[in-house]
Amino acid sequence: MITQVRSWTHDDSIPNLIGRKKVDWSIFEYGSAIPNDFIPFFDQANHGEVIEVGNPQRLTLIWENKRYQAVLRIADQKGVGRDKFQMNYRSNEIKELMKSVFRSTYEYMLELKDKDSGSRKQISVPNELAEYIEFYSTDKPFVYEMKLLPVDDLTMPNIWWVNQGSTLNQEFQEGILWAPLTGKGGRSQYHWDTMDEVRKGDIILHYANGALRYVSRAIADPVNARKPSSMSNSIWEEQGRLIRAEYFALEPNIPLSRFSQEVLNLNIHQGPIHSGGGVKQGYLFRFSIEGLNIIQSHSPDVAWPEFTRFEVEDNEDLDEVEPVQMIIEDGEVAAVLSKIKAYIQQRGFYYPPHLIENFYLSLKTKPFVILAGVSGTGKTRLIKLFAEAMGANLDNGQYTQIPVRPDWSDPSDLIGYSDLAGKYRPGPLAKVLLKASQNPGKPYFICLDEMNLARVEHYFSDMLSILETQEWQGDRIVTAPIIHEESLVQDEDRVVYGNLSIPENLYLIGTVNMDETTHPFSKKVLDRANTIEFNDIYLPQFPKEEPEAKLSPEPVPNQFLRSDYLRLVDAFHADTKAFITKTTEALVRINNILEEIHAHVGFRTRDAVCFYMLYSQRYKLFSEEEALDRQLLQKILPRIQGSSASIRRALLNLMKECIGPSFVIKDYSENMEMMFEERKLNELINQAKYPQSAKKIASMLRRLEEDGFTSYWLS
Repeated sequence: MITQVRSWTHDDSIPNLIGRKKVDWSIFEYGSAIPNDFIPFFDQANHGEVIEVGNPQRLTLIWENKRYQAVLRIADQKGVGRDKFQMNYRSNEIKELMKSVFRSTYEYMLELKDKDSGSRKQISVPNELAEYIEFYSTDKPFVYEMKLLPVDDLTMPNIWWVNQGSTLNQEFQEGILWAPLTGKGGRSQYHWDTMDEVRKGDIILHYANGALRYVSRAIADPVNARKPSSMSNSIWEEQGRLIRAEYFALEPNIPLSRFSQEVLNLNIHQGPIHSGGGVKQGYLFRFSIEGLNIIQSHSPDVAWPEFTRFEVEDNEDLDEVEPVQMIIEDGEVAAVLSKIKAYIQQRGFYYPPHLIENFYLSLKTKPFVILAGVSGTGKTRLIKLFAEAMGANLDNGQYTQIPVRPDWSDPSDLIGYSDLAGKYRPGPLAKVLLKASQNPGKPYFICLDEMNLARVEHYFSDMLSILETQEWQGDRIVTAPIIHEESLVQDEDRVVYGNLSIPENLYLIGTVNMDETTHPFSKKVLDRANTIEFNDIYLPQFPKEEPEAKLSPEPVPNQFLRSDYLRLVDAFHADTKAFITKTTEALVRINNILEEIHAHVGFRTRDAVCFYMLYSQRYKLFSEEEALDRQLLQKILPRIQGSSASIRRALLNLMKECIGPSFVIKDYSENMEMMFEERKLNELINQAKYPQSAKKIASMLRRLEEDGFTSYWLS
């Protein structure tokens, strides 16, 4: 079993090997940080003697019978919330040794550092130039043998990529790779010459017709060989190079579009992916373990053979400071939200109490939220500042504002279209989908500004339908494609945008104003969103004259916002069963009222309400009654509109449900004006179990009395 974490590798099959370290700049300065995953390997090498935090242990490193002094230590890094294992030199002598043996890496890095002296960005050495140190245990604890492996001495398997196309079946049947020595005019090609560099044990990825279809292991070094008889009809020259390989099918095949952009970002020297995200023309290209790991992460349903299993967490150390993948525990959610609120307030914006908690729970429940209210109340600004507080902004592309136009009539305005020449022209949404899919650990926010200037069902229908296809694939949430590969004409477009879906780290928030210039929402839209209303405005709010210490945005991982439940079965366990049942019973009572006016809800709304309630309880954000109050206001009342007597009865029955037994419907059915007296209304709301919903229902009843028609959106 091979374990690789950043620049360290351990291979169980090599006797006494503690670990192999890829040479980077830290080797020439102080030593190396060591991943915590490797502590057991070092403990074993030290014969069970464990290093304690804050208590360094002297270490002897032996190379060619000469001894060098170093230290092993576990530093207590409270700032990042975990310990850090380190190997540090105790003399300059070992630094000079490293510079002399690994001169290739040292000069390569030194040249790039001189060119960009102000940057702290980690310099990555191409795999074909990489050099390594191996550490081996001895019969004494804390005494290790070193093997220094300059670029010419390496024996680690390399990773390759082969394009086969029409020759795949023949080469698979014979268990070979074959490429000519020269082409027309006697000229060779570098992607044929690479055949000479493959060695027994190397790993080869086999690509054909838009997907990876096999992975193989070279079972012999390359040899010169005539063209196989199975390729006798091909146009290639007779003389060539042949590699024998053991093929393993990748089932299901892995489409290029799943991983091409991420692999392209690795900048693999003479790699197979061109700048457009497609595959270069040619035969055998260099690849990397990092690239293989990316492909494996995008194909959890594929049974990869054991020899391809490399456990890689990050590509490189960043100046040997271990990157922190922050995980926000349940008990920390309220604290993170407090920081977000403080950041927004510092920017001079004030919102009603608990709005941020409500907005967060709504996004966590479903990644589509509607902010409604009169113009100028800060709906768009809330989205921008909320995203900005979490490190998502316009500059890094994690926040995008898309103004909706009144003439939008179909999904092409958002998703894009193919022009007359067959070239795909991506819409603004497609561009964000692509970026988000390439960075799954970061949240991406889209603000659809004034989304009901056009009919939402016309231009947004595809997104609404695809959102409903969310399902678990391993520990990831996936959807059906929003752009089907077969709908694209050009190969380059298929590679980049083909089968693009809605990634789990995308959050859609629409702002709406309800007036004579806008369109109402259908139940299809309302079923799929929490609607948060901005109508309570207090104008005498002013920024603080002396602002406190400036707060900076703190990036948070997508895990903070991503849904944990997609279907009720995900949440229905022994410890949640009673709570879900109680919430559902309340919804059943509400549904009995709504059924008379054909506004009752289905399983989708039931699940969403239960999820919201569970998150609120889990993170201790609202009481049970406060959470259900907000869900009645945001998921139930937006469905109600009309002018009939049945609408009036339903609203009165809902008011009784909100206030409780003290509300007697017949007291108001003939004298509705009594309810609207300020003193009486305040009295009702103060005693209500669900005060926000009661206040909204009273407003809707007033509109019905005065205008003969009511709606959540007009009250």
